[in-house]
Amino acid sequence: MFFEGDDRAGPAHFGIHPDAFGEERPDPRPDEARKMGLSRHTEEGAVLYFASSLDRGKPGHRMMAWILLVTFAAPVIYILLVLL
Repeated sequence: MFFEGDDRAGPAHFGIHPDAFGEERPDPRPDEARKMGLSRHTEEGAVLYFASSLDRGKPGHRMMAWILLVTFAAPVIYILLVLL
């Protein structure tokens, strides 16, 4: 947060001033999510918002993407193994 007594300039999110309105900020969601009405305020939209904000070039983000993949694929694989 920026306070009146804070004289240092903080980083702006996406190159936009932190006090900008929500409509002025870019929307990183895919078009399909926007059409379905998913936002970061819903459970499914929050996961989608988080996953779409990951950067492929950063090793920590890549590791988190693999963790997400294993987390969502593990129940499906387990059910398939039980059925077979």
